[in-house]
Amino acid sequence: MMTPYDKLKSLPGAEAYLKPGLSFAILDQVAYALSDNQAADRLQKARHKLFHTIHEQDLKSG
Repeated sequence: MMTPYDKLKSLPGAEAYLKPGLSFAILDQVAYALSDNQAADRLQKARHKLFHTIHEQDLKSG
């Protein structure tokens, strides 16, 4: 199974779809900077923070 990023990279002429100044070498550094587990942990923490903020706003306005 391919990720959307891997699929993009596999397309013929995929570099043409990137914004000027970007390359797959630059994007690879970002994409592979974290392990899957590290990325999942960051996502969980961000979700927790988001829902905590929403809950606080509901309490203040409710």
